[in-house]
Amino acid sequence: MVRKHLGVYFSLFGAWFFLASFITASSIANDLRSAQLKFLEYANSLYREIDNRVQANEAVLEGITAFLGVSGTLNDGAPISRYAQLVRARHPQIAQIEVVEGVARKNLPHFIARKRASGLPEFQIRSFSYDSGRSWRSIDDKPWYYPIVLMEPMPKESKGILGLDMDSVPSMRLAMNASGHHEHTVATHPFRLVQGDSAYVMFRPVVPLHTTGARSGDETRLFASLVIKTQSILPSLGADLPGLRFSLYHADFPAHKPEGELIHFERHGRSALETYLFPKLRYERKLETKSQPFILLAEQQLGWPALDFRQLAAILAITLLLFGFLLRFVLSHRRNELERCQTESRFAYLATHDALTGLANRNLFMDRLMHAMARAHRCDTRLALLFLDLDKFKQVNDTYGHGVGDQLLKIVAERICSCVREDDTVARLSGDEFVVVLESITTHQGAATAAHVINDKLVQPFHINGETLNIDVSIGTAIYPDDSEDIEELINIADAAMYAVKGSDRSLPLSGQLSFEELTR
Repeated sequence: MVRKHLGVYFSLFGAWFFLASFITASSIANDLRSAQLKFLEYANSLYREIDNRVQANEAVLEGITAFLGVSGTLNDGAPISRYAQLVRARHPQIAQIEVVEGVARKNLPHFIARKRASGLPEFQIRSFSYDSGRSWRSIDDKPWYYPIVLMEPMPKESKGILGLDMDSVPSMRLAMNASGHHEHTVATHPFRLVQGDSAYVMFRPVVPLHTTGARSGDETRLFASLVIKTQSILPSLGADLPGLRFSLYHADFPAHKPEGELIHFERHGRSALETYLFPKLRYERKLETKSQPFILLAEQQLGWPALDFRQLAAILAITLLLFGFLLRFVLSHRRNELERCQTESRFAYLATHDALTGLANRNLFMDRLMHAMARAHRCDTRLALLFLDLDKFKQVNDTYGHGVGDQLLKIVAERICSCVREDDTVARLSGDEFVVVLESITTHQGAATAAHVINDKLVQPFHINGETLNIDVSIGTAIYPDDSEDIEELINIADAAMYAVKGSDRSLPLSGQLSFEELTR
């Protein structure tokens, strides 16, 4: 009966496990969603700040070129220098403002002389090797040169940069030529300054207001440029996001390529287990300005800090408490079911067994005898029915009391059971009457032998509570199918044989094979 409820128990625990897993998974999923929203909010905020800064750079450069376009000349550099100072004061992310002037080869001597006469006695046009050696070198012979003619700020140690031919630096030349060709702002790839800082340069051509149509080949060419240190683009990081990694890189390069990175930031690495268990969030978006084709890539490898362990601990406590109640209910229910099954088994046992001796009672005896007769009929064998009655048992009860009498009956039952096979049936019909069903006997002598063995066992003294008791037993037998094939008649024959022994002075058992006169003689 208890086994029948195992499926229910497993279903209850399965439901608990599903509920606990669902709640825990929902909590973890909610924590991960919160972490994702926080990451997206942070990445969008970072994007907006960086985009605003680079757009401000472009606006500043447009203002400078407009100012130069209105001036139309650099003969007096004081106005543009003052303007550049004001701009840098409002935009500290700009490391340097420069003006590049195109000079034709034929005008080069006059140009250098003019610059030296204007207060730069050491002015000279030179080239610089950014790609190899990072050293100054003499200029090559070519149609046009594009030296830096104005810098703001210009500390003493930076005066040597004046006269640097921007056309001699490949990355500068590409950006400057593209800017002049399309007449809009173009940014270079990131590079290292002489001081070692990462930076990039923005170029924009100056178009004088009086210009109409295409410019002549000898016409002065001006470019304004901004030197932007890449770290200045980086805003305040604000919130601490464990496992955060982001970079700002030029669109001409793949992500994580060092040559193309303007900014690279990485915070708190993750363990291999966290990398395996938790997702990696990714945000990639190109800045809106076309002049600075930069892409912001932000990644966050989530880990244990993304989880709300207090909430998980509360869920664990609640689910364990629920498990405790469930376990208590199951154990209580199982215990009640066991008790009920034991009670039912006990009642069923008492309904078919003698309460004192534990032997089969009359109901079970009749059932077993009927089945034994059916088996004997199918197998064409015999069975013997032995009726036993204890002589002088009433005297034992009267003399020593019912307690001793009950003990005597128990010992008698044990002795009878010890004389027969396990497959045979021993039953108690009433107070001192016992029956034995012996199956699969081949001859009458087998039944007689069993009766003699039982008789010899029972006439031995009984020692109970310090008393020695001796009793006699009367045994009558009947053989199926020799004596009868009817169950009631077979019982009556064995009973009559037992009473015949009791009424005679013989101590040996009698068989139903004797005539009625012999049984009653």
